[in-house]
Amino acid sequence: MNTNISLISEHLPYFRVIVRRSLPARYMHLAEDLAQDAIIKSIENLAKYDPSKGNFRSWIYRLTQNMCFDMIRKMDRMDVIVFDLSQVKEDGVTFSLGKEDIKKLRKAIQQLPERDRMLITYKFFFDLSSKEIAGLIQLPEKQVNVYMMRAKKKLFGIYSQAA
Repeated sequence: MNTNISLISEHLPYFRVIVRRSLPARYMHLAEDLAQDAIIKSIENLAKYDPSKGNFRSWIYRLTQNMCFDMIRKMDRMDVIVFDLSQVKEDGVTFSLGKEDIKKLRKAIQQLPERDRMLITYKFFFDLSSKEIAGLIQLPEKQVNVYMMRAKKKLFGIYSQAA
C-alpha cells in the first residue's frame, strides 16, 4: 500500500495540470476540488490500474479527465433546468402567473448577471433558505441576503421594463 501511495504522490501536481486543461474557464473555480477528488479516486481505484493497458500517467489522465467531463455535464444540466414558473413561492406565499407573465419572467431572469440568476433560482425555485444558499456559494448569510435583495430589485426592474 505504501508504494501505491508513493506512486500517486509523485504525480500530485499532474492532477492539477489535467484539471486546469480539461475545465472551461467558467468552471475553473472547481479546479482545486476536482484535483483533490481525482487524487482520492485514484487511491481508491488503484487496484483497477492495469499496466498492460497503458502507463500510469495515462491512467491518471483518463481518470481525472473523466471526472472533469462528468462535472461539466452536471453543471451544464443545472444551467438549463426548466422550471415550472406558473407558481412562484416567496416567504410561504405562492404567486400564480399567466403564460405571458411566465415568458416575461423567464426572459428577465436570463438577463440577470450569473450570480443574481443563481440566487433567484436557489431561493424561488429550489426554495432554499438564505443559510442554505450561503453554504452553497460560500458567502456569509448576511451577504447572501444583501445580494438577494439587489437581485430581486434588478429582476423587478427588468421585468417592469418588459411590460
